[in-house]
Amino acid sequence: MTQNRWGIAGAGFIAGMFAWDLGFTNEATVTAVGSRDLAKAERFASERGPMRAHGSYEELIADPEVDFVYVAVPHSEHARVAELAIRAGKPVLVEKPFALNARQAESIFELAKRENVFVMEGLWSRFLPHMVKLREVVESGAIGEIVSVSADHGLRFDPDHPEHRLYDPALGGGALLDLGIYPVSLVASLLGDITDVSAFGTLTATGVDAETSALMRDTAGRHGIINTSLSTESSNRASVNGTRGRIELGYNYMIPSDLRIVSFGEGNPAHGEKVEDFIGAVEGGMGWRFEALEVARCARAGLRESPVVPHALTLKTLRIMDEIRQQVGVRYDAD
Repeated sequence: MTQNRWGIAGAGFIAGMFAWDLGFTNEATVTAVGSRDLAKAERFASERGPMRAHGSYEELIADPEVDFVYVAVPHSEHARVAELAIRAGKPVLVEKPFALNARQAESIFELAKRENVFVMEGLWSRFLPHMVKLREVVESGAIGEIVSVSADHGLRFDPDHPEHRLYDPALGGGALLDLGIYPVSLVASLLGDITDVSAFGTLTATGVDAETSALMRDTAGRHGIINTSLSTESSNRASVNGTRGRIELGYNYMIPSDLRIVSFGEGNPAHGEKVEDFIGAVEGGMGWRFEALEVARCARAGLRESPVVPHALTLKTLRIMDEIRQQVGVRYDAD
């Protein structure tokens, strides 16, 4: 079987996890890594190899043994590096958040359309078994009509280290874009057009959000409730609540996790509940490889976007986050 040859732009933690996970499939391999710091790329290659190391993103993308590009650079560089890959005609997977704002994303999608190149946001959680199961249950009507979706994601990052990328506005830092995107994208994927957003947050000394909460409402009056934080490790759970039941997503639902389907007796909890548990196990790795395999599948089929993470979902999520940031008071230079 011919392997899909990947080049990774960036040599940080997430890039390493992606490279490690591709080792659990015989359909893909990492042939090269690129960084603005050649020594860093060389260290990455020696630890995650065998692969070639490049001292720039341009060199990586031009590598003739790179068929697909995974963009795992800081948030502030996502758009620029994605555009380099698209102009080179190489299908590209851009780690979430796809861009700093919806305007940047629209520009990238327009370029990809002109160049007829596949591009997708690396929202890897959409491909995990429990999230596939969630969509199946919702589409089956087992929980009835959705009434609300609630989700949170919070991890503690030491505020005594403001040099960390999550505290740096120049790198697109803050809780919302890095952590909050999981609950926001879940809401966006399950509700209709969002008509109302009410948000508030607490900012760090560097001007990014340490804590953000938001309430959303769609055209059908359904609610989405999200919370995200750099200050505490929250429950990291989610719930999709319907007229006939609910789906409870387990701890750290953004990684391989479990879910519980609760069906109300005769449509009313007072008449008893039926509970079904689903364990979303992944054999080996954490599941990053699933998004890589989707990119290759779509590109071979001549598609410019994936039905699992369509451009419309990426734009919808970013527009919601743009509105939340505006209300909370987080600004980036790209805005």
